[in-house]
Amino acid sequence: MTATDQSTMDGRVQPLSTSLGQANWITRLDNPLEKEAEFLNERPNIILEKTFDVPDEITGALIDICGLGYYTLYVNGQRVTDSFLNNDVANYDKTVYYDTYAIGSHLKKGSNKLSVELANGWYNAAPITILGKYNVRKQLAVGKTCLICQLTITTAADEKIVINSDSSWESKAGNYLFNNLYIGEVVTDDIPAADTKQKTVKIAGPGGSLTPSFIPKIKRQQHYRPAVVANHSANEGILIDFGTILSGHFLCDIAADFLGQITFLYAEELNADGTISFDSSISGTYGVTDEEHGINAGDPIIQKDVVKKNKQETFHFENQYCYHSFRYVLVMSDPQTDSFGELLSNIQAYSVYTDLASVSRFGSSSDELNRLWEAARNTRLNNIHSYFEDCTRERFGYGGDIVALIGSHLYSHDVHDLLKKVFLDFANDQTPEGGIPQTAPYVGIMTNGTSNGAGSLGWQLAFPVLAAKIEQFYHDAAFVQEQLPALVKHLDYLLAFDFDYIRYCCLGDWGSIDAGIQNKRIVSPDQEFCSASLYLILLEEYKTLFAAHTVSGTMMETLELRIVEARNAIIALFRNEDGSFASGTQSSTIFALKARLFRNVEEQHALEAKLIKRIRDDAGIFRFGIFGMSWAYSILSELGEDDLIYNWLSRRQEPNYLSMLADGNQTLGEYFPVGDRIATLKGSLNHAMFSSYSVWMMEKLIGISIKKDHGIQLAPYFATDLTEVSGSLRTM
Repeated sequence: MTATDQSTMDGRVQPLSTSLGQANWITRLDNPLEKEAEFLNERPNIILEKTFDVPDEITGALIDICGLGYYTLYVNGQRVTDSFLNNDVANYDKTVYYDTYAIGSHLKKGSNKLSVELANGWYNAAPITILGKYNVRKQLAVGKTCLICQLTITTAADEKIVINSDSSWESKAGNYLFNNLYIGEVVTDDIPAADTKQKTVKIAGPGGSLTPSFIPKIKRQQHYRPAVVANHSANEGILIDFGTILSGHFLCDIAADFLGQITFLYAEELNADGTISFDSSISGTYGVTDEEHGINAGDPIIQKDVVKKNKQETFHFENQYCYHSFRYVLVMSDPQTDSFGELLSNIQAYSVYTDLASVSRFGSSSDELNRLWEAARNTRLNNIHSYFEDCTRERFGYGGDIVALIGSHLYSHDVHDLLKKVFLDFANDQTPEGGIPQTAPYVGIMTNGTSNGAGSLGWQLAFPVLAAKIEQFYHDAAFVQEQLPALVKHLDYLLAFDFDYIRYCCLGDWGSIDAGIQNKRIVSPDQEFCSASLYLILLEEYKTLFAAHTVSGTMMETLELRIVEARNAIIALFRNEDGSFASGTQSSTIFALKARLFRNVEEQHALEAKLIKRIRDDAGIFRFGIFGMSWAYSILSELGEDDLIYNWLSRRQEPNYLSMLADGNQTLGEYFPVGDRIATLKGSLNHAMFSSYSVWMMEKLIGISIKKDHGIQLAPYFATDLTEVSGSLRTM
């Protein structure tokens, strides 16, 4: 295989095999008995190197490589790829993804050197406590940062030279003294001398099957320069304002004359008095106490980087093995400097996310609509790093968010391979009984879940929905057929419960404006009814999905009977005399329509009329949570109520979308602004869960819809105050 055969846009090629031959997992010999309490201690990261000779001219060379948690590959001092945060996140006990690169152009006849820098990533997660209770280190497959690779060189004499990772490789220290995805990086310019070698050892490595990576890699994307850089007395430091919230990397040059320590603190917002606020970006607490660094287990995690500068040379700092969500960067120096011009130069930032190909374009005569389209796109991309995250604060792959946003993903980027990878993430963490977890990879969250690690019903809905979209949107029935055993196992699990038990097992329409607080827990509107409805919606999703596949007749009969039982039971339990359900909220009405809780056309039309009236009585405010909001855009449009949707999206009074974009922010928030509600809930300002309106903007403002039968419908809605709308969609 030559360097150009079957090459991808990021330089990867098809692998030679899936076994990596005789290669071993290797690492630097440090303290193998290190305790969790020592995790925050500073120690140089690992660099593994191999020097070798090639006696002839080189005609081709392929390297299969995986470094966990993250790795960067250098050949003869040159960085091989412009990707960051390698390797793909997964349950490493089940699957370990590796990359294959053609590196013949980097090699030469004679002496050569491979260098691989390792960082913690998700494989060596910190024992921090997310959301006050989840120590992801106790749930994820974790281990010592390590490398496995195999280099195969073909010479002009058609000789094959194979170089495997083994204990003959040399180890040395990198200049990252600490790195963690949630916290940040500590870096120094004073690394040990290059001739200081340390022992390399073979280790067992993770237990997952080595599998070629097939999704796009994570790259730096949009480039940003600061809007304002100024000394800031309120914060006693230098405050950098990039003018908008981004998720990514910070870069700068530090003056040669400065010797000491610089701390960069990252935040999405300022307080009313101009001081920096970390409320929206704090993910949890440290979880361990580190007296040396003055850290207590209960201290909140503030995203930060630290540079320890000891040499009188200009030092270039840039993030490599983490990413931050920020608009503001507060720079604190020790010793303090009088002016930022004496300390920093070449200040910049990049957004960083999975390099998905765009498939759509939107533009209009409305600046507000254009901003909404871009904000939805930006926020979703900010939360894609080889899987779909909920927000840049938690960074968990929640199934419920996937269900709410999958349509908007499909209408904005080519996510075919990513959908398959995320489906496999859930399949890898499927419980022995068949349940699907709340998140993939599983991090321990199972709030209102069904049992033993399985998540709540709306979040388990991601499993059949992912399969359905892969099949319907990308015509990939072969993948679904291959994964049919896992899907059948899931349905069999759902059918094993009595309806009277499973109907409680959900969080309902999460994120609704109508949510309340009970016993310090958020409770969704009509949660019991919506939860029961989600069970029915789940079963109906499987009925539709399995209609095109061969599934046991007995299972399908049981499924049909359970659907009838659940529908009748929900109607009997929750339907009121006037035809409404539960307390008649917007959420309960949209759920009733989605679950088809009506016995005839008259009842259906009555429910539809109630939904429209309820929204109008609520001054046009959409009070739904993430599920109801997503379904409302399609259901109301089908009812010819596009005016209601358009007015909601362009609404100027709170609660509304446009308030999320105040002050130039180009991202959406976790909650709609309603008085002091935002301050009380302290949600993320870089959270994608309400960006589902992108589907309506494509289907109705541009007018292009992809139908379930693979047909394309052109049917635009014409808003009276728009003079121009233009756009496109690249389809299969």
